[in-house]
Amino acid sequence: MAFQNPKGTRDYYPEDRAVWNWMADAFRKTAVSFGFQEVESPAFENLSVLCEKEGEEIKRQIFTLEKRGDESFGLRFDLTVPFTRMFVQKQRELPKPVKWFGISRMWRYEQPQKGRLREFYQFSCEVFGSPTPEADAQVIRMAIEMMEGVGLSSKDIAVRINNRILLQGILEGLGIKEIEETIIVIDKKSKIGDAAFEEELKKLKLAKNQISSLQCMLAVTDLSRLQGLSKEAQVGKEQLQAVFDLLDDKKEYLQVDLTTARGLAYYTSTVFEIFDRGRKYRALCGGGRYNNMIKQFGGEDCPATGFAIGFATMELLLDEKMKLPTTATGVDYYIALISQAPAVKKAAQQLAAKLRSQGSSVDADVMGRSLGKQMEYANKLKAKNVIVMGENEVKAKKAKVKEMESGKESTINL
Repeated sequence: MAFQNPKGTRDYYPEDRAVWNWMADAFRKTAVSFGFQEVESPAFENLSVLCEKEGEEIKRQIFTLEKRGDESFGLRFDLTVPFTRMFVQKQRELPKPVKWFGISRMWRYEQPQKGRLREFYQFSCEVFGSPTPEADAQVIRMAIEMMEGVGLSSKDIAVRINNRILLQGILEGLGIKEIEETIIVIDKKSKIGDAAFEEELKKLKLAKNQISSLQCMLAVTDLSRLQGLSKEAQVGKEQLQAVFDLLDDKKEYLQVDLTTARGLAYYTSTVFEIFDRGRKYRALCGGGRYNNMIKQFGGEDCPATGFAIGFATMELLLDEKMKLPTTATGVDYYIALISQAPAVKKAAQQLAAKLRSQGSSVDADVMGRSLGKQMEYANKLKAKNVIVMGENEVKAKKAKVKEMESGKESTINL
């Protein structure tokens, strides 16, 4: 029987993990530059905590663990839930705003597809304590700079921004009563097309004039064109405009998109997603403001905002754009032995230790192979330099170093 990895998971061989590390390092560097601090939570949480965010619906996707005694646990499906729990536990003693990020793996039991796995990695960040549009603009700016940090530009990606208060106000202004149900349909609009979208709205008993008016509203991409709004919708419009104004220097990335409605069951105002320009892939990034969740988790009333980036979809886009690093693996030095004499082996070990102490990565022959075979291995290992050592080199206390890419040779003192 051939053993395979579980459906919806992937193995990370050295070159794959090197790409993962490259992305994670880029994201981490940007987050730290914005004053965020890295935290980590357990891989599993109390089932009651995981179900608090979205209730019964999320239970179908949670990988639940075998119940032990009266304890029920499940694997986390995002980092917002555990980070919120962590914040609530120390809410009073933490200086505000709290700016946390994490890079870790999550699990969701759903049908695997391109860019969607059952076990997946995310970068996630949260800002607890600030109600201002400046906090929303800051996390969106950070998301953009993370994209730039891995080589993407406004030619590759777009940030689609909406506001729940604005969208809800528009729906109420049109006399639509099934607000949440309509928002769910709006969120599917780009995936199902206009004809199917209209049919879904008819199922919700929307009148023909409501459907046509809603279609016109959702097509608006310039906030100045939204006139005659209700008081609530006007508040949402002003909030959205404030975010756009604060991101004026990044305006080439930004788009008003009133169909962006991800997770509006708990988002309270600003909501955004980042897509590739061609909409070939699922969302690369998504987030927004969720001011009610802290109280929902038993904490004191507190505003919050944040976002998450999925590694799987990001890697697909970066691969297509040829932005992934070309040299993902390889050691700085490989020490090849001409002789297997004990004195030569000892000298090689001492040299390797010295090089490592100076910060270099070093590998050396441990197979007793011929020099030719060792050189073949060094090439496959993508070693940057090869040091050849034998009895003569040990006696002279000197050895030759060959730079593999250029072929240049130099001499070093052992």
